[in-house]
Amino acid sequence: MISYFSFYKVLFMVQLIIVEALFTFRLHRRKFFWIRYLSAVGVCIACSALLPCDPIGPISLSLIFFLLFALTFVGNFLCFDVPALNLIFCLAAAYAVQHFAYCASNCMLLLTGLNSNVYGVYTEEVLQHYLPVGEFFGNVFTFVIYYLSYYLFYLFFGRRIRNDDLHLKNISLFAVSCVAIVLSIVVNAVVVYNTSKGDLIVVLNAYNAACCLFIVYVLFSMLQKTHMEGELTFVYDMLRRAREQYEASKKSMELINIKCHDLKQQIYTIGRANFINETAIAEMSEAIAAYDSVVDTGYDPLDIILTEKSLSCRGDGISLDCMADGMLIRFLNEAEIYSLFGNAIDNAASAVRLLQDEDKRSIGIRVAQVKGFITVCIYNYFEGKLFCSADGLPVTTKNDKENHGYGLKSIRYIVEKHGGRLSVKAENNVFCLNIIFPVNKKTKSVQAGRSL
Repeated sequence: MISYFSFYKVLFMVQLIIVEALFTFRLHRRKFFWIRYLSAVGVCIACSALLPCDPIGPISLSLIFFLLFALTFVGNFLCFDVPALNLIFCLAAAYAVQHFAYCASNCMLLLTGLNSNVYGVYTEEVLQHYLPVGEFFGNVFTFVIYYLSYYLFYLFFGRRIRNDDLHLKNISLFAVSCVAIVLSIVVNAVVVYNTSKGDLIVVLNAYNAACCLFIVYVLFSMLQKTHMEGELTFVYDMLRRAREQYEASKKSMELINIKCHDLKQQIYTIGRANFINETAIAEMSEAIAAYDSVVDTGYDPLDIILTEKSLSCRGDGISLDCMADGMLIRFLNEAEIYSLFGNAIDNAASAVRLLQDEDKRSIGIRVAQVKGFITVCIYNYFEGKLFCSADGLPVTTKNDKENHGYGLKSIRYIVEKHGGRLSVKAENNVFCLNIIFPVNKKTKSVQAGRSL
């Protein structure tokens, strides 16, 4: 006779492999992936079938399931090129989902009476006692519950996994992943061997299902928190570098303005001595004017970044069209202005450089007050399609997505820090970055304080 547990080991392994695939197939794959993966699946199923021991208590049952989980971990690790911590996170979530489906199916089967004679998972001694013809609808019902559970968990959690976003360096997340696995395995083993009343099994399975749902929610909440902490650290670092760059740019622009002023005086002196004709003097004056301070918004930090970017864009044949009242954004500090406008203009310049039409190689900047709001609009032409992520920001087109795409996030952080809102709009091949700040008491007091 074939014991039911001999059958269930294989069934469990198949269920686990399926749900693990939902949480891992977006990860980076190793070479010869399909050969590796199909081989790993075959080995895992074969090992689960050939595992000789049957459980005699909660401890031995837990050890068997730990071993089966370890087999899938080794198989997945040989297939996916990811750190072990990232893989444990995905597999722990998958195991919790499998256990949720198992508990949910047990509850529904007992409540509907389709398998009312089954009080424990492994209480039947032979396979035939569990799968008679009369239990056909119960098995179909179980399949439907598993399918819906897997699909819904993938829809709300699994598809949020991206290898580029999966940077798990927090040891607490590893600990939670391990606890999730232990609870799913050990608690179930204790329930199976110490419970025989149908009503109590329904309650315990419902409780276990709720715990599994909570575990998955906590895992992905911690993942989101870790991701947001990483982004915030990166943004802080960008602001620190922006402050350093601003100080360096300020000194450079001051030096350039001094040198330009001195050169102009020398040219006029030479011109009055008639050593050079007026045409040559005019040409030299025009060349020097290109490096003189060309932007005057009334606020030095904004003048510095716009002048620097104007000179940079001019070298690429890009014009900077600026109509800005710098006094309106004096509530932003130097580093915030440098980062906000610097990142926005850099992004615009990257798009404009690709244009063949020279008339469209321009970037527009507007800073004005409209009723009760201070508006900042930076716009430019672009070609191609614009794709936005779930947070509404355009997706970076650079290959190194891990280290790019933070410019707009930095801008959004600065804007929201001061109670503003950021939005993007792309119509008729014109991209607009729109920012609005409310004119409140804080804004007015900061402006007034800095104008003294």
